[in-house]
Amino acid sequence: MEPLQEGAPSGNFTARQRIRLTLEMSVNEALSGLMQLQVGNGEIMPHALTLGSIGTGGPGRAVTARWAYLDWRVPGSEARVRMGRQPFATPSYVFSSSILDSTPDGVVINVPLNDSVGITAAWIRARALVNVWGQEYQPHSSIDMGYLSGELAGDDFKLSPYGMLAFIGSKADFGTTNDTDMLGFTAADENTVAYWVGVGGELTMFDPFKLSFDVLYSGNDADGSAERSGWYAALGAELKTSWATPFLRGWYASGDDADSEGSGRMLSVHRSGGFDATGIYFDALGMLCPTIDNTTAAGTWGVQLGVKGVSFIEKLTHMLTLTYFQGTNNTNRITNSTLRAQLSNSTPAKYMTTADSAWEINLLNSYKIYDNLSVSTMLAYMITDFDESIRIQKYDNAFRGGIIFAYMF
Repeated sequence: MEPLQEGAPSGNFTARQRIRLTLEMSVNEALSGLMQLQVGNGEIMPHALTLGSIGTGGPGRAVTARWAYLDWRVPGSEARVRMGRQPFATPSYVFSSSILDSTPDGVVINVPLNDSVGITAAWIRARALVNVWGQEYQPHSSIDMGYLSGELAGDDFKLSPYGMLAFIGSKADFGTTNDTDMLGFTAADENTVAYWVGVGGELTMFDPFKLSFDVLYSGNDADGSAERSGWYAALGAELKTSWATPFLRGWYASGDDADSEGSGRMLSVHRSGGFDATGIYFDALGMLCPTIDNTTAAGTWGVQLGVKGVSFIEKLTHMLTLTYFQGTNNTNRITNSTLRAQLSNSTPAKYMTTADSAWEINLLNSYKIYDNLSVSTMLAYMITDFDESIRIQKYDNAFRGGIIFAYMF
């Protein structure tokens, strides 16, 4: 979605290739190690994991260990420990996590208390400049996080309460100004603490109906314009039938009010969310090469109607969604030049007000060519309705088409 310029061409074509090779070294069920090497990517990863996005037609220089961790079981117990660079996401049942859904470094301990109850504790290093090759060490340059969650499961329900603290060094390097705002503040002269408290779950007692929900609150202890706190809630319902699964789901995330110096949007972790409500405005619905790629729902609300698992031809499935979403930030944040200056990006692509809204329709198709080879396509169209009276530029509607060939063995 680009500003309209008279007579100027719009749109672009992007081709990317991503290769992942996974090596697992297992001694027995109590001890194993795993490494996944990756070449190329269609997204930006956080902290030291950052990859240079590479397309086709160039050398594959961006090679990294996407995952590299050790799994072991504590002797004499059922507790399991995972140490290293690993996939990690905060609980989320309606959409993918708006807070953290990435591959950070850390230590995660899972302790099953019985068949229905478990506890997970973790230390995560979300970002650090410590021991970067060829770069001088900077004290207070890291973001360390403590995490604790419970997992409760029964025959007809799942429930996941959780809490997380982030200890943010005063010299932490976030990269661009857009990234600093994603964590919750644009500048800080001292160490800062951010926090998240939430719960998610699903109910299946009304089978074939399934209900799901997520609720969270977040904030930090900063002062002035760096202060930030906000909340998010999502609710979903689906009905599984013999021919497809229709669903209805929606979300609401708090926004900035008219005149507060601080922010009323919820916090996320340095572009590490994976909020996947749509294929253009949000995090690409799982496809590569995200367009606008808002990885968090902060400052928006929306409702979505869809159907998935539709199949008229063997091995070919479809999912169709129609989504309406709108901003929850007060328009005064744009019209007031002092408040607007506090925003790292005030365009409607990154910051929607209550006067900005959009419709987006997404069609995803997946065909299994062979057991190990599949092709997926996506067609998406977004109809924008942004308040032109508070914007310097006009914005057009947006179209996106994508195709992915995936070979997994």
